[in-house]
Amino acid sequence: MRALLLCLTVGVGLLLTACTPPRCTADTQCASGQVCVLPSGICLTACQSAAQCQAGQQCSARGVCVSGCSVSADCGPGQTCAPDGTCTSGGAVDAGPVSCGGQKFESTATEANILIVLDHSCSMQEVISASRSKWDIATAAVRTVTAQHATNDKLRFGLQLFSLPPNQCNPGQVDVPVAPANATAISNALPPAALGNSTPIGGALHVAAASGQLTDVTRANYVLLLTDGIENCNGAPVAEVEGLFNRGVRTYSVGFGSDVDVNRLTQMAVKGGTARATTPRYFQADDPTDLAAALNAIASGAASCDFTLTTVPPNPASLYVAVDGQFFPRDPSRVAGWDYQANGNRVTLYGPACDIVSQRPGAKVSIIYGCPDDSLTERGPGGTLDAGIIETSDGGFAWPADGGAIPEIN
Repeated sequence: MRALLLCLTVGVGLLLTACTPPRCTADTQCASGQVCVLPSGICLTACQSAAQCQAGQQCSARGVCVSGCSVSADCGPGQTCAPDGTCTSGGAVDAGPVSCGGQKFESTATEANILIVLDHSCSMQEVISASRSKWDIATAAVRTVTAQHATNDKLRFGLQLFSLPPNQCNPGQVDVPVAPANATAISNALPPAALGNSTPIGGALHVAAASGQLTDVTRANYVLLLTDGIENCNGAPVAEVEGLFNRGVRTYSVGFGSDVDVNRLTQMAVKGGTARATTPRYFQADDPTDLAAALNAIASGAASCDFTLTTVPPNPASLYVAVDGQFFPRDPSRVAGWDYQANGNRVTLYGPACDIVSQRPGAKVSIIYGCPDDSLTERGPGGTLDAGIIETSDGGFAWPADGGAIPEIN
């Protein structure tokens, strides 16, 4: 194992003095799990987070475990951060990003299908803002977001209304199939008033799953659920969302008004792969402005967080993904970070990583093969982040500290 060696000298006390370590010129000369950091020629442990490092170490911006610094800002006045993670003086210049021999993978933004599943129960007739009902506000927001993308084939919309008369728990059907440029068809399918009775959220999601509208593996597939109520038809919304997710379909949940089931919508956002780095994890809207912002953010996220690779990686375990120069961990649970989907050869961002891309104008996503090569990452021009995302002192991003536990419900 080639690592920093420590010599033990016995005197009045036990003193540790550094020995000259063996030098490396390539990763193959290092032990498993280590990389050769150049130009220092020292083997250090590769990492994606501090949890992979020893106590007292941090995961540097170059993707290695260090005990001292990761950038020059970590050092004192007149000092710079050397590539091996130590602070040096004497006019040394920070060498900047150092290549570990990675290969940048080219990718294109994946086009998306979005099936809007809209609550049509009579509670949507409640007047909440400027003499306007929730139904009037919701249908106006749906018309606006679909019209904005009417000529954009990257986003295709469809519509399903649920809670339809005469049956109390009627889960509805697909009223407008998912297709390009169908804003007019969706607008025409929206009735002037909400006339349903109960709120069969689980049943509506089951209909959406069985509709065949979201099976195109060449596109990202989403359900956009908008409801103002609580499941009251013995359905299992969380289980339905999880079933959709297991088939590659993610679900955005939007709660409209104060009568929604916060716990269930939170769990649906998590199980649906669209949990936000805010509290609540789902999209909550209480007025026309909130709702318009929620639907715009969802459309932006659906168009920004999936990337189809132009080349199939020989070993997906060797993929690394950075957003604006910050590497995020691969997260097979698909809550925070990213994951690779062989079916479609896609990388998908989740949680804070997706929020940053969809909310920070010009954010850059770098997909790298072989090692977390900082020299191959790009950073966009910046912009405004969602207030729920915490940008840490080292340039990384984290969930808010008050995120709280997510209740397990059905």
